[in-house]
Amino acid sequence: MKEEANLLDYVYVLVKWRRLIWVSVLAVALVTALVSLILPQEWKSSTTLVPPEEELDQVGLGMLLNSAMPFNLGGLGGQPASAEKLVTLLKSRRVLGAMVDRFGLVEGYGVPHREQAIEQLDEYIEEELGRDGTLKIEVRAASPELSAQLANALAQELDAVNREYKRRQARALREFLEIRVQVVRQELEEGGRAFQRFQEEYGLVDLEEQTAAAVEVVKNVVMAQVEQEVKLGVLRQQLAAGHEERWLVEAEVGELEKQLLGMTGDTSARTDTLAAGIQRQALGPQLRALPELGFQYTKLGLELKVKEEIIRFLGTKLEEAKYKEALNTPTLQVLDEATPPKYRSAPRRALMVVVAAACSLVLSAVLAFVFESLGQAGQRHQEQVAQIRGLLRRDQ
Repeated sequence: MKEEANLLDYVYVLVKWRRLIWVSVLAVALVTALVSLILPQEWKSSTTLVPPEEELDQVGLGMLLNSAMPFNLGGLGGQPASAEKLVTLLKSRRVLGAMVDRFGLVEGYGVPHREQAIEQLDEYIEEELGRDGTLKIEVRAASPELSAQLANALAQELDAVNREYKRRQARALREFLEIRVQVVRQELEEGGRAFQRFQEEYGLVDLEEQTAAAVEVVKNVVMAQVEQEVKLGVLRQQLAAGHEERWLVEAEVGELEKQLLGMTGDTSARTDTLAAGIQRQALGPQLRALPELGFQYTKLGLELKVKEEIIRFLGTKLEEAKYKEALNTPTLQVLDEATPPKYRSAPRRALMVVVAAACSLVLSAVLAFVFESLGQAGQRHQEQVAQIRGLLRRDQ
């Protein structure tokens, strides 16, 4: 029956193969130390940027401008430059290429092409977005001074590109608003002419005042007509049909009725006198046509007011766009400027040696147990072969 291994067995194996273990550990540690001395040194510097404060759009420009607005300029109506957009600009070939050209990184990195230098610089840059919207940029370089200079230069170039981006947006917005202002002004002019033709056609100057005056005149005519009809009824009972007084009252009642029909909308009614026709035209349209004309009058007037408000609103936004286009102030604030680091970030020689030695120690111990197991298995096999040979000799 095979005995179970105890702690002393493990200690025995480790002591037996101690030379293999320590030689392996020392060799690996020595090789790792030599490799760490050969590896190029890296230094890391960082700078922290704060995007501009959010500008709120109090009047909602995006609700007015339609989809014809060029390449989503809603951000100029009040949306802030997000940190994600700054990261996109930071990783752009324009910003990285400017750094490569400024610091001569093609020769510094020892690469044949500018594109390779840009890709390598991109690998040496790390960005971190804070919860408060800040952007931290870390740059690794071959010297502490170069890492700090690259970090600060990246912040400056990022601010310059962001300013140009915002000016380009403002320019596109300004051009769009100028076109919209011209279109709306033309629409306002056409609407004003249509409103003028409508007023001239129907004799409307002030609908409310003219309607009140027409109603007052009609009321007086009706009262006069009723009075004359009552008088005519009395005369019909007292005078003959051909009597002069009765005939005059009948003529007056007829004329009042005709005037009333003309004012209320009977187109067949005609005035016999030019003065009466002029007087009725001064009062405005007929009462029967006032509801429809009032609706059209209100609609045309409302359209003009809306166009005027749009012109006023677009004019304000146009001036804002011109101001933003001419603005050339920094858009990013540097919270922490990069300084040359005192300690290198890589290679970390002590950590490399310790980790390599620990891994070598574990691997060597495993190999010691493997070799011991193989040796014991070979010894057992030899004993079994000897026993087999002894049994064969007995049989002979």
